[in-house]
Amino acid sequence: MSRLTVQHWIACLEARVVPPVGVNNFYELLGVGYVHTFAGDVEFPAVVPELNMFARFVNGKGVAQLEIEVFWLDAPEGERLVNYYPPYQITFRQNEPLRDFVFRLANVPVCGTGRHSICLYRSKRRDRVVLSSEYFSVVQLP
Repeated sequence: MSRLTVQHWIACLEARVVPPVGVNNFYELLGVGYVHTFAGDVEFPAVVPELNMFARFVNGKGVAQLEIEVFWLDAPEGERLVNYYPPYQITFRQNEPLRDFVFRLANVPVCGTGRHSICLYRSKRRDRVVLSSEYFSVVQLP
């Protein structure tokens, strides 16, 4: 029995399709990094205007509903949910062993400095298992 898995879950500031656009695109992932810096005069909460999440799926069948949650891991009270992105629908073509997809997250909230995670889940699942997690840190410059 095959099960949907995520081979890659990568945060980047921009993901571009390499022309020509087609069924099996190649992507350029730009601004891949794990530290986001903010100027010293920025007051939190702030936002990352756009964050792209590149995913490569393996063993997908039919239609999958996926959700994304962003957590601030170093919040004063402990881990805090800072944003939820409602279900995205990904359709897998028949006999398609791999599928790439870019999730474009607008205005990602950043409540403070420290570690953050971006988690991908299957929607409407009782077991609510994380398919994949990506991490980044926020630093405020002096």
